Amino acid sequence: MAAFLDVCRFSPSAGGTTDWTYSAAVTGYQSPAAAGVVNGRLYKYRAESTDLSQWEVGEGAYNTSTGVLARTAVLFNSSGGTSKINFSTTPQVSIVALKEDLISVEESNGFTTAQQAQARSNIGVTAVGAAGVGQIPGTTGSTQPSAGNIGEVITINSSLSFTGSAVSGNVGSTSVAPGVYDVTISGMFGGPGGTAASDWNLAFGASSASVSASQAIQLHERISSASPLGDMSIVLTSASVRIAVAGTTTYYLCAQAGYTGAGGYAVQAQAYIRRAS
Repeated sequence: MAAFLDVCRFSPSAGGTTDWTYSAAVTGYQSPAAAGVVNGRLYKYRAESTDLSQWEVGEGAYNTSTGVLARTAVLFNSSGGTSKINFSTTPQVSIVALKEDLISVEESNGFTTAQQAQARSNIGVTAVGAAGVGQIPGTTGSTQPSAGNIGEVITINSSLSFTGSAVSGNVGSTSVAPGVYDVTISGMFGGPGGTAASDWNLAFGASSASVSASQAIQLHERISSASPLGDMSIVLTSASVRIAVAGTTTYYLCAQAGYTGAGGYAVQAQAYIRRAS
């Protein structure tokens, strides 16, 4: 791929097969210097005689010190080949853009390593080169994704002491902005003992103090009085569940314990909410 110059067309000092040495800009066009030519950069050109019987399209680097555009590679010409045309008269030379110089969304594009690096720098995504295909590069420091970015993490981490058997409460709550999130919850239930049966519930959703099945995530474990483990402590953990949030919503991590006898039962619970899109 080559670089571009706007409305650049000039007359060289001679025809023949020598490189193009700038002589004067064609009326109505800019000289290479006026168009912002860069020393050593590759440019595509089209040289043509006045009657168009002789023409040549090629590529070469421009030397700003000498005003010479090299005829390094001839791509095609009026003879149907790739050799330099021996111009019988002095042609006019235009800096042009060819199909392969333009980015296409319908065809594969060929970029050198240097061009890929420059493109990443142009759009401020210089770290992509360190990641494999299909991966998003991260940082080597401790910076966390900011709100609204993929990878943003929201957490609820607190405890709840139950006020009575089968009484639901909120471990905690958080405001969640619109987006798609992957959510995991877990909770460790326990108490002073003295009950013959245990009924543990943990839920995550938009309803306060509710462990119903209508919540986004519901976990429930019941141990009957017939079990020798009826008074056991227990840990409930969910698989990751994806939720879509259309508008800013308050989500609650809720819990409930069923027991008999003395109180003192509680839960230490967490909700891990990670933005997926």
